[in-house]
Amino acid sequence: MPENDFDVIIVGGRVAGASLAIHLARAGRKVAVLDRARFPSTTTSTHVIYPKAIANLDRLGVLDRILAHHPPPLYTAWYHENRMFVTAHSVEEGRDWAMCIRRITLDAHLLNRAKEDGVVVQENTVVTDLVGTGTEEDPVRGVKAIYQGKNTVFEAPLVVGADGVNSTVARLVGAQKHRVMPTRTMLYYAYWTDVDTRNTQDFFFEPPWICAHFPADDGHHVVTMNGPVEARRELKDLKAFYLDKISSIPLLWGRLKKANQVSDVHGSPRLEGFYRKPTGPGWLLTGDAAHFKHPASAQGIGDALESAEKLAPMILHGGWSTQYPRWLEEASRELYAFCEFLADLPTDAGMRRTLDVAIHDASAARAIVDIWSRSIRPWEALSKVPAMLEAAGPSPEQVLAKYEEGKAFGHSLNAPEFVHTS
Repeated sequence: MPENDFDVIIVGGRVAGASLAIHLARAGRKVAVLDRARFPSTTTSTHVIYPKAIANLDRLGVLDRILAHHPPPLYTAWYHENRMFVTAHSVEEGRDWAMCIRRITLDAHLLNRAKEDGVVVQENTVVTDLVGTGTEEDPVRGVKAIYQGKNTVFEAPLVVGADGVNSTVARLVGAQKHRVMPTRTMLYYAYWTDVDTRNTQDFFFEPPWICAHFPADDGHHVVTMNGPVEARRELKDLKAFYLDKISSIPLLWGRLKKANQVSDVHGSPRLEGFYRKPTGPGWLLTGDAAHFKHPASAQGIGDALESAEKLAPMILHGGWSTQYPRWLEEASRELYAFCEFLADLPTDAGMRRTLDVAIHDASAARAIVDIWSRSIRPWEALSKVPAMLEAAGPSPEQVLAKYEEGKAFGHSLNAPEFVHTS
């Protein structure tokens, strides 16, 4: 096989691309990963992963390396009007906790693991075009790229777009967004050090705002601000607004008085969910390139890892073009419906009723947080919490009906895309 000929070319070397490459390489396929970044490299992300995703990382052989960065195991706490509940997740493969990992750490370890397993990784490589138009008559069979300052062709019978929300592969094959789910919220965060550490990820509900604190790796902490998207329109000083908002929550600000903000404020008001057609002749999309959920669901990393495990055997056995779209639809649909609830603004009345249940019913509290860890179907959990069920709707089918073809909503704010790469 010539030097630039491969069985699979994957565009995008972060979680979705690197994890898929590892599975394929271990099965004996010749795989190339192309990414425009040079690693270690950060990207906008929700950071938190849950027990099932932690198990995915263990099977990939990178969990021990990540744990060497000392991310604390995290239970979940919700605070509202001087009341709170805290709970663990249901046990999945021996773990009942979440953890928060910066992408500069996670992505680098996955890509290094891929290299060790024989994947050819080309960093600083910009894909400019495809070889083939992606039709039945002219299937995709490679990519054209700028590598080391030169125009280069990489050939393969399958090209995978694992290059995020703003996917180049999706644009080149004409895979448009559909079933677009608008959001009433924006999300911003910054990294901090020298913060009082605890073993919880804490959500502070101050409707219509939610701020959160996630202890992360290497002594870093992620502190977020989530609130009405309309506030972004006339917001001139994002950092000052962010600091004012988190300092208005005494329980949170008390942890940060001696802390240092060590990054700019990252995030976006552009958080609409969507699907794209995931496969075509010679190409497929995975991770956020194929399907994006509102980041309040914290599913991006977990979705990418699970998709890689499910998709690799489909590629190996040749059934990916039909099997993968069916699997993606079934695996994502109910959580996508739940994201309509997450994309809306909380209310004091709703939070009071929710905490009334969660504080006095430990099984209901665990069911709530297990939605995020995918240990329970969302509407099964919502049935235990009347206030959440009323806000979310009686069934995922009712929610999703309005997003069927021809009924999709448009974008809610004319602003730069949220760059959320898996």
